[in-house]
Amino acid sequence: MSVPQTHRGDNPFWAFSLDRYGRDGVASLCLLLQDRHGADVNLVLLGLWLGAVGRRISSRQAGKRIAGAVADWHEQIVCPMRAVRRQLKHWELRDVDARDALRAAVQRSELAAEKMEQDLLYDQVTRAPELCRAVGSEGRAHAMVANAALFCESAADGTPPDAPLLQVAELCG
Repeated sequence: MSVPQTHRGDNPFWAFSLDRYGRDGVASLCLLLQDRHGADVNLVLLGLWLGAVGRRISSRQAGKRIAGAVADWHEQIVCPMRAVRRQLKHWELRDVDARDALRAAVQRSELAAEKMEQDLLYDQVTRAPELCRAVGSEGRAHAMVANAALFCESAADGTPPDAPLLQVAELCG
């Protein structure tokens, strides 16, 4: 079994992400994983999606290879856009409407950059089938958590990401 292939330009991973991120509680858990556990939300969502379609990332090394495929894009494009969007929220300007319009434009651009990152990830896992294997007896829910865990670290206080990963996998399953 391979990762589902689609027509050029179609990305079922993006569709999964939009659907799941919009569910109650998912966004806040993803942001917690991002802010406390150093996760790239797109990588977490990729891990969840792969598990949901019956795929398990084959090894920690495969996870590093997947993450490496988007590391520069994430750090040089997505993160600066996110920082600008967040900073704009707190600027006290005479024309608050103009500030908010600019922030909304940056947010749209950030979302477009996130989609491009997801396209890169989707291409990576579909063009390199050795990165994933079929889910075994552990099942899809377990694969979702195990995949996403590859892209998270313990928090600064040593708290592992286990609880939020289990919650987000349950909500996305």
